Amino acid sequence: MIYNGKEVEFPAIMHVSFFKLIEQLEEMAKSKDAGQASYAKDLLKEVEKYPELKDGISDVTKLKKYQKSFDKLSKPLFPSILSTNEIKILTPPFYFEPIYTSERFDNIVSASGEPFEFRMKDVDEDLFYKYCCYFILGKYFGYQIGGSTPQFLEIENKAQGFNRVYKLLINADLSEFIPTDKAVQITQEDFEELINNFDDMDLWKQKFPPNSWIMRGINIVNLVDVTADQSIGNITSNLLVKSDNTFENIQHSVRRMLNNTNLSIGIVSYENEMLLPIDHRDVNSILLQEGEWLSCDKDFCPFSCQELFVKKEPFVVTDADHFHEVSGTGMAQKLKDSGYKSYIIAPLVHEGELLGFMELGSKNKYELNRGSLDMLGQIVPILSMAKKRFQTESQNLVEAVIQQECTTIHSSVKWRFEEEAMKFINKQEEGEEAMFTDIVFDHLYPLYGQLDIKGSSERRNRAVSKDLIKQLNGVTKVLKTANKEKPLPVLDELLHRLNGFNGELKKNLAAGSEHRILSFLKDDVYPVFDHFKNDDRALKELVEEYESMLDADLRTVYEERKKYDTSVNLINQRLASYLDKKQIEAQEMFPHYFERYKTDGVEFNMYIGQSITNDKTFSEIFLRNLRLWQLLVMCEMENEFHSLRKELTAPVEIASLILVYSTPLSVHFRMDEKKFDVEGAYNARYEIIKKRVDKAHIKGTKERITQPGHIVIVYSQEQDANEYRTYLQFLSSKGYLKPKIEDVALEDLQGVHGLRALRVAVDYAGSMGVDELIREIEEGTSAE
Repeated sequence: MIYNGKEVEFPAIMHVSFFKLIEQLEEMAKSKDAGQASYAKDLLKEVEKYPELKDGISDVTKLKKYQKSFDKLSKPLFPSILSTNEIKILTPPFYFEPIYTSERFDNIVSASGEPFEFRMKDVDEDLFYKYCCYFILGKYFGYQIGGSTPQFLEIENKAQGFNRVYKLLINADLSEFIPTDKAVQITQEDFEELINNFDDMDLWKQKFPPNSWIMRGINIVNLVDVTADQSIGNITSNLLVKSDNTFENIQHSVRRMLNNTNLSIGIVSYENEMLLPIDHRDVNSILLQEGEWLSCDKDFCPFSCQELFVKKEPFVVTDADHFHEVSGTGMAQKLKDSGYKSYIIAPLVHEGELLGFMELGSKNKYELNRGSLDMLGQIVPILSMAKKRFQTESQNLVEAVIQQECTTIHSSVKWRFEEEAMKFINKQEEGEEAMFTDIVFDHLYPLYGQLDIKGSSERRNRAVSKDLIKQLNGVTKVLKTANKEKPLPVLDELLHRLNGFNGELKKNLAAGSEHRILSFLKDDVYPVFDHFKNDDRALKELVEEYESMLDADLRTVYEERKKYDTSVNLINQRLASYLDKKQIEAQEMFPHYFERYKTDGVEFNMYIGQSITNDKTFSEIFLRNLRLWQLLVMCEMENEFHSLRKELTAPVEIASLILVYSTPLSVHFRMDEKKFDVEGAYNARYEIIKKRVDKAHIKGTKERITQPGHIVIVYSQEQDANEYRTYLQFLSSKGYLKPKIEDVALEDLQGVHGLRALRVAVDYAGSMGVDELIREIEEGTSAE
């Protein structure tokens, strides 16, 4: 078998034969229709002349000898009335050298300026061999193998300047497979073995030995022009796969799809009601150069503005010179300056969002027109999705750069990250696989503190309930007035449900209550209000009075919640700012890792130990110093809050807590989560205590350990309690704390037992200035 110009192994021997057509002609020759019988007999004379036309011609080098007979016998298969429309060829089985062609196929080949040569793309000799096996399995044995790859043929059109693509549809109805004595009978078991060993070429040749079958007949091959589909596919592929010439490839595909090598394509962005060129070196605009823009309201005429920005429909200019004369807009001037004579600008819309515009330009008048939009409509949605994806990726890239370059690594541990980064860079430069591994700091002492807003959930729920009750009362007022003027059962029903919601809110705010109430108002009440506004002037004023109660953005009453949220935000901002300021000073005593969070209040972690620093020697005196500093700053933050209370718009209280944990921990920075975490299962106990301890009760009571106006120090080792008693006594002598120290046992927490706590009241009356006291502590540390 000849394949792609050379002799290859093949499971079947080809015999060119018109046997099925001849059998049909023989039946027609017996017809009572004299004309039909005469036509058939005339064609059968060729068979009498060359019996091998039925028996089969195996020597392809002798096919030209039979060309006149081929021409006569092929005419019934190629109606002359369709010859200028159908792209069709007749070939021997699996031998793609046409023995007869339609007129349109001949015209296409003639336009290419080259002799026709068919080569299967991406099909090697082994796959070609298996293709024949597939046909035998399906046509002879009835075992179907689906999913075969469609074959395409590219033929150059020199006049258009690019290749056109045709899909091959092979009709093998006029051929058959005949087993020779070498053929293997394929059983179901054999078929399953082939399927399960699809890539085993030796097995395929074992089941289908070379030249073990005869394929007799002819194939009719129809060619379908799929240039437009291929162009769309190429555009999609180019948008999915980034390359340096993506935009150029897309432009080529659009030209081929529209059969015009002279078209130019452009893309512009739409931002803040302006058209802007894309900030990418490979993407151009037809109208706009770098740094230029077009304003939607100033540079477009009312009609084009309506089409593009309101209807989001394409706008077509068939004659740019005439458009400039009648329009005189900034857009028309840009088009005239560009030198293009016809122009289309089509919106790129994704899920209702206008992202930008695609431009098409031609140097010839009328070459782009409304008819061009039919084909363009197939690619605009693809470009829209791509524009959205690129826009999202661009934003993600910006955020990634910010995350990578601007995420704060605490100054105390920055040196360790720099070391790891240098290792990473050196491995990359040496061609090794580089990986930024987790960074571990061993043997660190943890310190944890929090100033928590007391009963924040209950206070927020009360504020929500008050706002909702006020909103429901406003709705009730409107509905009662309306029902009094014109009683309707539906208004009674709405009032009944309002009463139910009111009763529910006065008891407590259940989970989901707010959502159900607001949904009820939106779905059931507000449509009625819209009716009132259109139907009754007095009711309209009453509805508008109700609407004036609502927050403009939230569309709900936002008064008590606003007071509470404002108070919480003020507390968080003031306390966090104070803590950040003091933390800078604390780093001067000894470097330590510090992280702070704003929640309903402020909480912070600190870790200190030798592995944090690379240029200082750690001693436990620095741990004791940091513990005292933490307690002092907590006292000062309590005083800060106390002086802040008069500025609050809602009554809020805070409770302070310190957790003492004397067992050193290993802490590592997780690269995947970009945060520090405690290492190991045992050390995780510390994290569990942190999360649960502020809700703990004093053992044997219902009293929470944390109380407003007090600082609580939770511990598990008596030596820690003794250490902190000395600190408390010291700070009491300085006027920060009251003298009385409570020492209480805590109830067991889930997974945590044996905790105790020292609790002492804050003395808000007056104390030594914190700066002066810190200086005293620093001097004491230096002396030791």
